Amino acid sequence: MNREAFTQDRQTKTPFYLSEQNQDNPVGYMYLDDDTLVLEFQGKYPTVRITQAQANLVEIINETSIRIELADHPGKRMRIYFPADGKGRFAVYGVREWTGIDGTELRAIRKQAFLTRFESFGAKLVAFWQLALPYVIFGSTFLLHAFTPETAPEEDYFVAEWQRLALSPIVAVHYAVLLIPAIVILFYNRLWGLHKMFQASLGLVLAVVICGFFPESWQFLRPAESPLILPGHWLIFAPYMLLLMVPSFYYVVVMRRL
Repeated sequence: MNREAFTQDRQTKTPFYLSEQNQDNPVGYMYLDDDTLVLEFQGKYPTVRITQAQANLVEIINETSIRIELADHPGKRMRIYFPADGKGRFAVYGVREWTGIDGTELRAIRKQAFLTRFESFGAKLVAFWQLALPYVIFGSTFLLHAFTPETAPEEDYFVAEWQRLALSPIVAVHYAVLLIPAIVILFYNRLWGLHKMFQASLGLVLAVVICGFFPESWQFLRPAESPLILPGHWLIFAPYMLLLMVPSFYYVVVMRRL
């Protein structure tokens, strides 16, 4: 059996219900833990774990429901229903493949790959924003300089350094880290792209924070001509970190909805 065809982590468990009509609140979630089918109830029922050797306890009823026999109570059966959409059908295909009833492995793999997709214009917009962020800040410095001819030393330093950094290897690092997961999000709608994009964003922010504690001679910024209220590193990179990390929490919102 190809275990990847039906392996689900805690973010992608399949919800199930005790009714085919009332499917507002799931009574539990199903997922595969190695070779064990796990039915995790949220209420009074204990978690049911069925090993592959006990696959005969699972009966496929139709495309969106199965019946299980409780091993601790021989003869007692429980029918559970999956979402009345494509996700429910694909969950049943995965269970069927896990039981070894027929040769549906390839179908289950293809349909599980479909389940790893997401539909969210907001997540794509955030990914595009994160790719464009260095040049958004770069462009905003021109506007800041144009509309505020008399500026404070902090503003002068911010404008000068961001115009320089936008054409420096620092931005190349930004794209090297974010480009692949962003492309996966923008063009392929893959769920793993959301995970990787959030992790990459967090990694960039942590790297910038760590660099802030290095000696000034090790940093990539030029010394300021006038005394600054804040250290140059934090003055330059604080907007970058905020504008990069705060929107990326929308990826978590999308992942929790799936």
